[in-house]
Amino acid sequence: MPSDEVQKILLSTPARFTGEFRHEDLVLTHAWPPLFRGRRDWLRHQESPIGRTAFVLSFRTKPVRKAPGVVVPNYEIAGDFVASALSVLFGKRFDAHGPLEMSGHFGVPDMRLFGAPVDPRLPYMSGRARVDFPVPLEMSQARRIQALLLSEDGGDRKTNTFHGAAAFYRRALQAIEDDPEVAYLHLITAGEIISNSVAFDPAKHLDDDIRAALSQVASGMPDGDRLERILLARLRGIKRRFVDAITSLIDDDFFARNETVHGFGGMPREDFARRIAAAYDLRSQHVHTGYDFGRWIAPSGHGEEVQLGKPVVPDKEMAKVLARAPLFAGLERVLRYSILNFGRQLGLNLEGLAPASSADESATPE
Repeated sequence: MPSDEVQKILLSTPARFTGEFRHEDLVLTHAWPPLFRGRRDWLRHQESPIGRTAFVLSFRTKPVRKAPGVVVPNYEIAGDFVASALSVLFGKRFDAHGPLEMSGHFGVPDMRLFGAPVDPRLPYMSGRARVDFPVPLEMSQARRIQALLLSEDGGDRKTNTFHGAAAFYRRALQAIEDDPEVAYLHLITAGEIISNSVAFDPAKHLDDDIRAALSQVASGMPDGDRLERILLARLRGIKRRFVDAITSLIDDDFFARNETVHGFGGMPREDFARRIAAAYDLRSQHVHTGYDFGRWIAPSGHGEEVQLGKPVVPDKEMAKVLARAPLFAGLERVLRYSILNFGRQLGLNLEGLAPASSADESATPE
């Protein structure tokens, strides 16, 4: 019978991985199809639209006292938790299929995704390491997030921020081929979660006229200090904080390369903040007007990160926003880079990763 102290959950990814991760209390190791029925066919489809690498997440939990009224614990959420962290670390889609064994019972995982095709040209589905933070597709590399996976106390606020942002990042990768709009919104949500834990100084975004007016209020009016604080609070704004947080987590190295097939159409450095602001505006336009924008930001297969032309739509304001906002490919690369940089302060180890010297080395094939 299965042990009630060892839990086993099936994970998978469309990308081809090797190796395993072992720790005293947690193991990530390959799961294989039957030797005489299906393994040859399974190997033949690796890195094809229906190729999958399967893993078993196995971890130890504390024993539960068995008595009337004691609820049997369920650890299925751990599969999503680990899959999300792995998605950000490797920049690949990971799926959790449910338990094989849990709390002393056998389980039947949901296997439907093993027959669902994906586009292997997309960088988060392919068998190539990503161009930014190119973690080799070798499961022992999970040691880089070991501190985030094995926290016993559930983590502090910043740790929970990392996992919350990672969860929405993974949802974006899962949704992009079927519902680009939802996928884009998930990336914006991931950025909002990060922005709430990044220090924000509204004063540095104020122009000279606003600074002078605030100074006059503070020094020339009764209770001026309190009024200045109220005005500053109004000037912060969710969008301003979102843009500030993302730009603070993106460094010059990000712009040195991209994943476009033809080497152009990457995220430009000169108007980066305006483009991130436009991404937030695009989300707001969709939420407030219901305007469909999925076909304008969906992956093209060539990896462009920005619009190469001007979208022709009836709404002029929407046309301006669509022209400036990054495509999904650009926003996805920005969010992964941001989440990983945020994770450095939590023990995420990104040392020893030599970035690709050019876009051509890591671009997805046509």
